[in-house]
Amino acid sequence: APSAPTRSHSAHPQCCAFPAMLDANFSLEPWSLLCAAAISVPHFVGCYLFRAGVNDYKKGCTEVGVHLHWSIDWLQMLKVAIPSCAVLRIFCAPTLWMWAANKDLEGSLRSLPVLLWVALWAVPFAMFQRILMRPGIRSVLSSHQSLREWCHELPCERPYHGLLSTRSHAANGGFFIELLWNAWVVYSAYSNNDWSFCVGGITIPLFIFNAGMLMGGPVNFLSRGPAADTWIAETYILVSLGALEGFLLLNHCWFGLKSAIAPSTDNSSLGPYSHWSTWAWLGVLLAQTVICRTAVTNAKELKGGPPWSCGGADHKEFYFPRFWGLIFVCYGMLISFNLWIVGMWLAPRP
Repeated sequence: APSAPTRSHSAHPQCCAFPAMLDANFSLEPWSLLCAAAISVPHFVGCYLFRAGVNDYKKGCTEVGVHLHWSIDWLQMLKVAIPSCAVLRIFCAPTLWMWAANKDLEGSLRSLPVLLWVALWAVPFAMFQRILMRPGIRSVLSSHQSLREWCHELPCERPYHGLLSTRSHAANGGFFIELLWNAWVVYSAYSNNDWSFCVGGITIPLFIFNAGMLMGGPVNFLSRGPAADTWIAETYILVSLGALEGFLLLNHCWFGLKSAIAPSTDNSSLGPYSHWSTWAWLGVLLAQTVICRTAVTNAKELKGGPPWSCGGADHKEFYFPRFWGLIFVCYGMLISFNLWIVGMWLAPRP
């Protein structure tokens, strides 16, 4: 018997084809939600630091008698909008990976969750750039240039613009971490669902946040020739570089996390925690966190609050927040890693 005629999308008029072809199905499986949440955690750390910077900026404006200003309203809105969009992206990202696993990138352009993910990332990012690219905030590492460029339209005095600037760049790093980490997963899914390669994607937040915090904090501090607390910055640099080397080995070598999510661990009640590399990873992170936190809490002059210099190194508000910022990153990575390794272990294998 002749087969029944099939309906093709090309039979529809072009004016109504796009809405008719939109796929509104969400791919929500436990493993993918865990991985999506893990990817979002570093961005939430950036949002937390940005929130502190916004509160400091608002406090600075209040001290000079300014209570109503467009920048205050804009920052208050971003403080809520950026993390809210990040939460929604958790439920959209797994569908993006599914289309990549099916090797149907053209079909992903007709997927409502994929389009939502793009919009939920691009719109808050573009709105955030209105603040980040303003003179006095856009300079990442130069406090002198930031103070020279500071726009008098933004009503606050030292140290509040420095506190806003450093925390804003932390949030900006969170945007790029989430984008690049999702791109890593998409590439891994497109390459025959190679999850053993995909597990190394956690290197992205480790490298970006460690590099940014070290350059903006300890390295920036030492470049000013301080006469006190130099050992703290040196400790941060040595410990963090050593930790990064350990993470790279564990994330990408065959004997590391690739073995922790291998089929050999399927029958274990502990799952990926039955492999030594998982505990070694946690041990490296714990060592970095404890050593850095112990160092900065034993400082003589490198502390929060006035005076805004340390050992003759001025503009403390531009480098000191990054010392504590790295510690908050370590806290966040502890959550992110556990979500990530369990999600990768639960992921279906080709």
